[in-house]
Amino acid sequence: MTSDSVPQPLPKHVSQLRCGLGWDAQIDAALDLDMAVLALGVDGRLVSGKSSLIYAGHPRHGSGAIQLLNDNLTGEGEGDDEALLIHLPKLPTEITQLLFVVSIDCGEEQKQDFSQTENAFWRILDHANQQVLLQCSLSNPQWAGVTMLRVATLERRDMQWQLVLGLKASPLKNLNELLHQYLSA
Repeated sequence: MTSDSVPQPLPKHVSQLRCGLGWDAQIDAALDLDMAVLALGVDGRLVSGKSSLIYAGHPRHGSGAIQLLNDNLTGEGEGDDEALLIHLPKLPTEITQLLFVVSIDCGEEQKQDFSQTENAFWRILDHANQQVLLQCSLSNPQWAGVTMLRVATLERRDMQWQLVLGLKASPLKNLNELLHQYLSA
């Protein structure tokens, strides 16, 4: 299932973005959703190898421009359970695209998928005023067997950043498979 949209230019005043991931805690079995971002170059590959994948195990990009703030394991609490900051002026020029993904940690092994998530969402905001620029639901009964979603991209086009919703179920099962796909793209 896919929901592609037309690229939306970011307002020129936006210099810092905040991504939020939220979901409701499960009573019977805890689902651990994880947010990740891949820093890609013009060739579609990770610009600095493995260090260009920002996730719970590597929460900060070397430039300091991208930082994962927390890793919630259960979805307990209100609002964003996980957050990621992106400081656009600090992004190295060789980064031309940021690919945002959400996965279920150990989803395949634990027989968990996105058809089981409740009230799961991903959003991106202007960090300065908390205005939501893009938001999407990650709960879908049709996503049985899906443990990873490609959510959106932020693309640098003619020195302007554009946000593109590209909500799509991925056939990949974990971040390791994703990493290898973009190391050899």
